[in-house]
Amino acid sequence: MRIIGERQRRSLLADGYLGVADLFSPAEVAEVAAHLDGLFDRFGDLPPASVLDLGATDGEFGTQVPEILYPSVLSPSLRRTAVFQRTKALAKQVLGVGTWFRFDHSIRKPPGCGFETVWHQDRVHKRTGLPERRLTIWIPTGPVTAADGCMRYVPRSHLNGVLPHEPVPDRRGALRTVGVADSDAVDVPLPAGGAALHLFETVHSAHPNRGNSTRTAWILQFTHPRTVLPTATLLHRAIYFGQTRPWRTKGVTP
Repeated sequence: MRIIGERQRRSLLADGYLGVADLFSPAEVAEVAAHLDGLFDRFGDLPPASVLDLGATDGEFGTQVPEILYPSVLSPSLRRTAVFQRTKALAKQVLGVGTWFRFDHSIRKPPGCGFETVWHQDRVHKRTGLPERRLTIWIPTGPVTAADGCMRYVPRSHLNGVLPHEPVPDRRGALRTVGVADSDAVDVPLPAGGAALHLFETVHSAHPNRGNSTRTAWILQFTHPRTVLPTATLLHRAIYFGQTRPWRTKGVTP
């Protein structure tokens, strides 16, 4: 199934990122937003293995930059949405036959949130050495500009391999790409129904949310080929499913 044009696909592969304004209808995005809102509304009750607060250095956990890991496991209906099915087809179009859905998470930045997602490459956290390619699809549940916390990218940065990174003070496990100049960055504002795509090695970040609305994004990652799954990944997934099974079997999410 062809989701984007060939010129767009070539642009993504050449520049390492792509903004697409019209992937989904308002109703399709609203369906996803309803599922995610339901999970964030119960953030404090979700399994500990499923939640992080990316901005928590003080104050109440989950109030600053809450993140939900594997929301499509906690709310399986997300995988039956038109948004999920279209992103899966899009990933297959970009990466090829054998592309596999690997991971999803959702990050929420409240209004007036000063938290900036630092410059980084996704691959720096996954140095398996395996010959895999990945595509990340970042889907906001409403329109986003630089003021609201949209994504930004360094064009063609994926062509330089894994770059040096440094730890970020007061950010658990966060690594920041060394030497990135904001002047090199391109913002990718999106309307509702849009999505931002980037490759595994692309240097990217996201602005703080200085706006008046909550910015919620659903982030899906696909990998190719499926056969490169390391034992550690399979073990991690098995542990996660085991830790979240009691919550999932309560029947509180469809």
